[in-house]
Amino acid sequence: MSPASYLRGKTVLITRGKKESEAFSRKISEQGGLPIAIPLIGFKKAELDNTSKYRLAEAAGYDWVIFTSKKGVQFFMERVSNPALPHIAVIGEKTEAELRRNGYSPAFVPSHYVAECFAEEFTAQLKPGSRVLVIKGNLARTVIAEKVRQAGHICEEVILYENVLPEGSKEALRQALLDGSVDIVTFTSSSTVEHFMEAVEEYGLHAQLKPLLFACIGPVAEATAKSCGLDVQIVGSPYTVDGLLEAMNHYTPDVKRKDD
Repeated sequence: MSPASYLRGKTVLITRGKKESEAFSRKISEQGGLPIAIPLIGFKKAELDNTSKYRLAEAAGYDWVIFTSKKGVQFFMERVSNPALPHIAVIGEKTEAELRRNGYSPAFVPSHYVAECFAEEFTAQLKPGSRVLVIKGNLARTVIAEKVRQAGHICEEVILYENVLPEGSKEALRQALLDGSVDIVTFTSSSTVEHFMEAVEEYGLHAQLKPLLFACIGPVAEATAKSCGLDVQIVGSPYTVDGLLEAMNHYTPDVKRKDD
């Protein structure tokens, strides 16, 4: 632990999924922070219509399959046994790691883990008239599919899972904010921001937000948080949990971010 660690003695609210929060909590503790895990995002299998079922069954017939998240890989492998796949593209280290854990290797990984960067770099290396299948969750953005189509290719999507607010988390969040025990709130996706604000609105907790420091994993979550009126002071770089941890660890309250 660094002697100058900003996290030392700070209580950090972790809003990501229950299983995913374990490693993050441990790393915060190692830096002297006090983690509180209240999962504001959970996942359940989506119901598929016949068109989506057909697209999954014919995945090998596409030129590319894109996985936008670790959960997308997991739900895909649960539904399709020993799939034969074409070229595979992924966004993010966790997604790539999960793909490799299942015995597959990506042929394309973007230089930055955001949809806009992915779309620009990915479409630049597609052959004319390529057919692309995107595996995603219900709240994932449509940027990739739109950009691929605009570049003259065929792009179809399958929503394999849904983001949900876990039972009991809203009440746990209400209590934590009313207690005044939280110093930093972390967001690792737009979904966690939206579910956080859902509880804030329902319980009228706006006054409890004033002393809090908000930290986002990357620019997409940051944009969502700012659109909700939250003053985001910390953003990870790179856009990973480790990048977010590093940014929190070296945060200096009196120094504004360069892009402010």
